[in-house]
Amino acid sequence: MKLKNLIITGSLAAFALVFNIFEGYLPMPLPGIKLGAANVFSLVALVILGVKEAFAVTLIRVFLAWVMTGNWFALLCSLAGGLMSASVMSFIYTKYREDFSLPWISVAGAWAFNAAQVSVAAAMVNDIRVLLYAVPLLAAGTAAGWAVGWLAQILCLRVGSLDGADHR
Repeated sequence: MKLKNLIITGSLAAFALVFNIFEGYLPMPLPGIKLGAANVFSLVALVILGVKEAFAVTLIRVFLAWVMTGNWFALLCSLAGGLMSASVMSFIYTKYREDFSLPWISVAGAWAFNAAQVSVAAAMVNDIRVLLYAVPLLAAGTAAGWAVGWLAQILCLRVGSLDGADHR
């Protein structure tokens, strides 16, 4: 990785960590529901740097958040969700970016995150009924994913990484 990319990746990961920690203090209507604002920086990394850096931002944020909290349950849910989300967004962005705007790519990532998160939680507590929690998570993930994608799109436009054809 070039030094410039390393510096940008580290900066994006640091911003993602700060947003991740800040979100933990915000009141939410249901447990496990977050805005996902930290994912703005993974999506920006995907657009301006590439797939490898998007995964790096996600993994750095997840592991540093775990180091700060020591919460194994959160680590496993966030790791599964983050990897699934980064995978889905990377696939859609690299193969179908002409067909989907960043907000829609982000929504797909939010859905993937929620599906993985609920699956891990159900496995950890050994109760399949936990999967029912996917319904409110997916609904919240749609709105939050759209907002995250919209913010990422604005940031990418500001740094000149998207041309007029890429944003909708």
